[in-house]
Amino acid sequence: MSVPLFDGRAGTGVRFAVPGGRWAVLWWVFVAVTAVLAALKPLRPITRIYQASALDWWSGVPVYTGGIHGFLYFPSSAFLFGPLAALPLPLLDQVWRLIQAGILAWAVWRAARLLLPDGGDRMAPRVLALVIPAVSINLLRGQWELIMAAVLLHAAVDAAWGRWVRGGLILALAVALKPLALVPALLFAVVRPRLILPLALGLAAAFALPFLHPDPAYVLDQYAAMTAKLLTAAEPDSGRWFNLTMLLNSLGLGPSYGAMTGVRLAAALATLAAAWVLVRRLDGRSGAMAVLWLAFAYLALFNPRTEEGTYANIALMAALAACAEAARTPRGVRPVLLGAAALALGTHTYGDWLYRPTETWIKQAVTLALYAYPLWLAATHRAWAEPVAEPPAPDTYGWRRDRVALAACLAVPVLIGLAHAPHRLPALGAAAAACVTLGRTAPARRWLKGL
Repeated sequence: MSVPLFDGRAGTGVRFAVPGGRWAVLWWVFVAVTAVLAALKPLRPITRIYQASALDWWSGVPVYTGGIHGFLYFPSSAFLFGPLAALPLPLLDQVWRLIQAGILAWAVWRAARLLLPDGGDRMAPRVLALVIPAVSINLLRGQWELIMAAVLLHAAVDAAWGRWVRGGLILALAVALKPLALVPALLFAVVRPRLILPLALGLAAAFALPFLHPDPAYVLDQYAAMTAKLLTAAEPDSGRWFNLTMLLNSLGLGPSYGAMTGVRLAAALATLAAAWVLVRRLDGRSGAMAVLWLAFAYLALFNPRTEEGTYANIALMAALAACAEAARTPRGVRPVLLGAAALALGTHTYGDWLYRPTETWIKQAVTLALYAYPLWLAATHRAWAEPVAEPPAPDTYGWRRDRVALAACLAVPVLIGLAHAPHRLPALGAAAAACVTLGRTAPARRWLKGL
């Protein structure tokens, strides 16, 4: 069920999915299961790392420490997490989970309406039901992984509709939240060049945002420390990383790190080539979703630091495909196989009787098998998305609503910065005046309407 917060007729507003009605019952189940798990295992969340990093950031304390563990994100992540860091940790854990669950549910709803314009509201709860096992670990721990995947899914939906500005800016937001999002962002930019300019502008803004800190020299030092930290973390120890290497080790092959570097490079080139083929053989909506599928599969199998929760991303795509296929062929074998794959990527939820015997290989094997679906779509020219003449009007933003939304988005980081750097008020005021003046020009109005 969707409830209009603004009137979407004639492209003058936006409709958001609001929990309510039959389909939202599963969203509440989704949150309730996580809350129960959180109560049973209160020490599992790693939200404390994000909170400590955000507080250290505004206190001028070094955020990046030595070793391969700790805060492995851009300074923009610490900055964006700042408003939540003031909450008491027990409350912060729950609020952060609710935020992630809400953004994910909204992304799933938008993706369902993209694939099935007339049946998206019925499809969304089924997708959420299928991904509960896989995403539970990320919600339980409070990982950025889930919110990154949800934001990337939002970006893919906008790119699928040809909304290049919004798509590029949302891709940049995903990168600002978690560095790994740079892989799908660059993949989208290569196969859809119209995303390059808004993506570059968004990344520049994400890079500049932390300089609202009162001490620019501290920010530069943190960027240097971040670079060293991420380079160190990119070569992790031989611990339990759930990538393709673990699968090969379980088979007794034991490849060296250098050999796997070559494999990762070859896989990156193959992923790029496959994405290039998919966007040319499929319609725009199916192609965009297939590109995201490839990006998620690559991150799961070939990232040296893959964790179990990373496979929730590919489970999300498998669930979307399963439910879309079920709407077309309810008695077919494809929806059964795809749904089973989504559930298999959540084996950590079902208990040690299944998890322990399969933990080193099943998720990698399932992900390798799931490459077959986008490649099959390309080979058969089969559309993943149901045909539709144009994007649904309720998913567009009108000019007046844009001004309010953009003002709110700009005001939050500015206010955070002013709280710690009031001497910058004149410069920020001048910049705001320049933006308002520019926004009154006809080209800027047209650009905002196209967001």
